[in-house]
Amino acid sequence: MKKLLFLFIFLPIYAHAQWNVGVEAGATFNYLQSNFDTSNSAQVGAKAGAWVSYTTDYYLYLETGLSYLGNVGGKVYEFDIRHVALNTIKTKMQQLRLPISMGYVINITDNWAFVPRIGGWMGVGVGGRSHIEAKDERGNTIVKSISAFDSYEYTFDKRDYQLNGFRRFDAGVSIGIDFRYTQFIVRAKCDLGLCNLNTSLGNPQSRCYSVSLGYTF
Repeated sequence: MKKLLFLFIFLPIYAHAQWNVGVEAGATFNYLQSNFDTSNSAQVGAKAGAWVSYTTDYYLYLETGLSYLGNVGGKVYEFDIRHVALNTIKTKMQQLRLPISMGYVINITDNWAFVPRIGGWMGVGVGGRSHIEAKDERGNTIVKSISAFDSYEYTFDKRDYQLNGFRRFDAGVSIGIDFRYTQFIVRAKCDLGLCNLNTSLGNPQSRCYSVSLGYTF
């Protein structure tokens, strides 16, 4: 009886479901939101990816895929840490992200539609650099470029300090909307990171806004 009920409910969905594969490329706007009282500025990056989508006969839309993002991170400046004034920490990370989202297809005409979506994502850093500019109370300066994921130990006034590296793993939630014309898609998306990425910098979380152009096959 349970098997018959399952087939009765889900067979129409599977029978009329539509599979699609798509690719996209576009621009991102990234920054870090920190608990410290700091100034933040965004930096522009690039995005490229591919996805597989599944649309039922009832217009429920499911999607997953893989994306590459460049310049994830941001610029943080104008705050003090352990008696050393860090004028600027600018971090650019390259990241692979696995997004999963669901939405609803709203058809306007035969050719036009839009799809509001909500979901989550996981990401892992595959490269990146942090550029550090610092100055102590005596005016001594540090200018250093290091791997974004490595800790940095430095000495000022015969005292040792450590600036922790960024975590490679990140995850969060996302909201977005697709505007479709036949097989072409304009995609707007906001990824909000939920992981604390660096304990030395007030546990900042990533923020990424993206706009891309896609095509489905």
